[in-house]
Amino acid sequence: GQIANLIIIAAPRTLGELRKHYHQKLSDVLIGEIAKDLTGHSAHEIEKAVASA
Repeated sequence: GQIANLIIIAAPRTLGELRKHYHQKLSDVLIGEIAKDLTGHSAHEIEKAVASA
């Protein structure tokens, strides 16, 4: 109960699998999803992706 807002970033296939297991409490704080694999990207690139979500 300590997280107020959450954005999930995952590869499209992984994100699809994660969605199957979302709990209601997670859905309540989830404000967005980014269906991209940002592994290996710089912090600046990840910030840009989150800002545009």
